[in-house]
Amino acid sequence: MVRGLSQWTKTLSFPARMSPQRQAKEAKGFHVSPSASPTSPPSSPIATDNNNLLIDKSPIIANPDVHETFQDLEAEKAIMGSIVYCIHHKDGCKWSDELRKLKAHLNTCKHDAVPCQNKCGAMIPRVLMDDHVKYTCAQRRARCEFCAKEFTGYTLEKHVGTCGYEPLYCENKCGMKVQRRHLSQHKLGECAKRLMACRYCNKEFVFDTLSAHHAKCGRFPVACPHRCETAVLPREDLEVHLKDHCTTHLLSCSFKEAGCRFKGNRFSLDKHMEESTKTHLSLMCSVVSKQQHQITSLKAAMNKMSLNYSGTLIWKISDFAAKMAEAKSKEGVELISPPFYTSQYGYKLQASLFLNGNGTGEGTHISIYIKILPGEYDALLRWPFSHSVSFTLLDQALVADKACNIVESFIPDPTWKNFQRPSREPDSLGFGFPRFVSHEMTKKRHFIKDDTMFIRVKIDPSKIVAV
Repeated sequence: MVRGLSQWTKTLSFPARMSPQRQAKEAKGFHVSPSASPTSPPSSPIATDNNNLLIDKSPIIANPDVHETFQDLEAEKAIMGSIVYCIHHKDGCKWSDELRKLKAHLNTCKHDAVPCQNKCGAMIPRVLMDDHVKYTCAQRRARCEFCAKEFTGYTLEKHVGTCGYEPLYCENKCGMKVQRRHLSQHKLGECAKRLMACRYCNKEFVFDTLSAHHAKCGRFPVACPHRCETAVLPREDLEVHLKDHCTTHLLSCSFKEAGCRFKGNRFSLDKHMEESTKTHLSLMCSVVSKQQHQITSLKAAMNKMSLNYSGTLIWKISDFAAKMAEAKSKEGVELISPPFYTSQYGYKLQASLFLNGNGTGEGTHISIYIKILPGEYDALLRWPFSHSVSFTLLDQALVADKACNIVESFIPDPTWKNFQRPSREPDSLGFGFPRFVSHEMTKKRHFIKDDTMFIRVKIDPSKIVAV
């Protein structure tokens, strides 16, 4: 490329390689105009001699009107002999020499921009020309890596992304790579992940799960396992067919669980049911009898699990007002507590309560008694019964520390019949206090709250009487 002086001298680099004597000699007879003085970068100092010639020790910008500034041939010769850097020194060019040689250097400088050899119109540095021609030039010739057709760079960019021979992963994520031209056919008829309707129930499934669906599809046709006259039927209808329609299926008698062992086809089963009514009734009676024994055993086991073995009973009397009214209207109304034990293998006891009193407390007091019941371990216990017994009417005060309970207790008299080993018919009354608490006292404090009364019965083997 041919350049004029004004073009390639626009940006010049001048290294400070001139001696002071040469500077003085070449500076005689001319003066550098301030308008022609090179401008120095802020980081590079400028040296000045006695004759006011400016010497720049770093790259400078040369004035394009240099010929008009330096009219003297000697001055022009001095300038053209100055040592300069290549105008592409910032791009990495290491060349430096006299200014007059710069033009010849730029014709070969690998960093200088020249027109693209493919005539695409771009100015490209020589060092980048090969890459440009190969990869970015709009007029380059290149072959598609998939279809092997030749294109210019511009048309190749349009072709990429539309080439029918380019392999692409299936959008259904089946893992297959298929050429773009065959992709639609693959997704419709070959892809393992395509959606496909079951031909029996018409529901859609992924193709590779369709066989698993057929194994449990309700509309899938199956043959009767007993090879009756019905050839095939939907899987979901098979159970009803075997139960109600199959003529060769052997059915068990409806009383199988009761012990009947008959098996036959549908017609023989109907005949069996008509002829075996008495046999079936006998079997059912036997089953009911066994179930009754089982129920009784279960109830006994549950009652045993719920028994109190602590020796202390907290007895809750709910609906107090209704029970008191009944006791006043009827004579001898007695409330019986749940039985409880003094220990796991101890005495079995039960409390009884007369809300309207009994004996000397009838009509004015609540009477309370303790009974000794026949227990499972009476043969191993000491008789007569000698544990102290205490009855406590609990005060349901809001603050437990301020509660004022009523307590009565006694130590059994060993001569009394009530405390001997009980027979199978225990004493109907027991032993206790006919005048435990007066009716007037129950209305005070919080002995009855929310129509409920609580009484604690405690059996103590230490024989200590509460005072």
